[in-house]
Amino acid sequence: MINRVLRIDERLRDIAKPPLEEIDSIKLLEGDALILCAGFEDRAIELLKRIASTTNDQINIIIYDYRPYVDENRLTEIKCICDIRGIPFHVIGYDRENPANAGDVLWDSIRDIQGRLYIDISGMSRLLIVQILESLHRNKQNYDNVSILYSEAAEYPPSKEEYGKESTGRPPYLAETVMFISSGVFEATLVPELASVVMQGQPIRLISFPSFNTQQLVTLRSEIQPHCYVFIHGIPVLNENKWRTDAIRILNDIDNIPCKEEYYLSTLKYEETLNTLLDLYKKYNCNERILIAPTGSKMQTVAVGLFRAYMKDTQIVYPTPITFLTPEKYTLGVRKIYKLDLDFLQDL
Repeated sequence: MINRVLRIDERLRDIAKPPLEEIDSIKLLEGDALILCAGFEDRAIELLKRIASTTNDQINIIIYDYRPYVDENRLTEIKCICDIRGIPFHVIGYDRENPANAGDVLWDSIRDIQGRLYIDISGMSRLLIVQILESLHRNKQNYDNVSILYSEAAEYPPSKEEYGKESTGRPPYLAETVMFISSGVFEATLVPELASVVMQGQPIRLISFPSFNTQQLVTLRSEIQPHCYVFIHGIPVLNENKWRTDAIRILNDIDNIPCKEEYYLSTLKYEETLNTLLDLYKKYNCNERILIAPTGSKMQTVAVGLFRAYMKDTQIVYPTPITFLTPEKYTLGVRKIYKLDLDFLQDL
């Protein structure tokens, strides 16, 4: 009997994937580094505040500063927290309009760090999450000594009442005009480090995660013109938020999009999304070009980043929002904090 050598996607599919670990805070040790974004959400700075109050060791803080500038971003507040505790920090610019090589810029700042890398994705752009995970894997050759930190928001606008008020009476063809959280799209962003080399003329299958910003899907459909779609609908953790799944599906007029597959997966359980992506890869990658638009939840985006780090013949495309309508209400508060150690992938 001949033993077949498993492909990397098969090995990644079979590996035991640990669930998220709920934590109250975390103590960084000397030489460790925390990577975070100076976003405008409460959860963008919550972990830093808790870490700063418990550590006395010499740690490293790397801060992404979003550009174009948004008044509500918390860079000044983050700097003050670090200054008060005497924690050194380094600021990296992240241009949402021109985001190429953002992960490699980070690598240049952390390549000599000997401790553990903690990546707080709570305030990060979804494209940046994928860029960081891909760059770390490419440069480190593994995920040893890397952890994901994630603060789950307490409230996710819009409320059910706000949605009902804005959408009542609008026919399906006007659904794209309903804007709740973010508005518009710069373009369908393709960064070189997340591109793929494939045979020209292959049919395109687009995997996307519908959102309340319906212009994202409109842009993807218009610019990419895939022959088939896979829609991954997020199922929120709390029962009182599960209405959002059907609301987003209706707003994006999914029923009237031909040639599609649909999956309903947890917004929090990254392993569900990762396993589904691997199943789709096995099913389609030999005959189709696979593009993924990570417009789902933050933990679903972690799954996309891990998937793309290993499946380099797939391509990431991201419809970057132009504006955030009410940054102070993008999400509110912090409900729970989670940690995911990526060491389980080191043998790959």
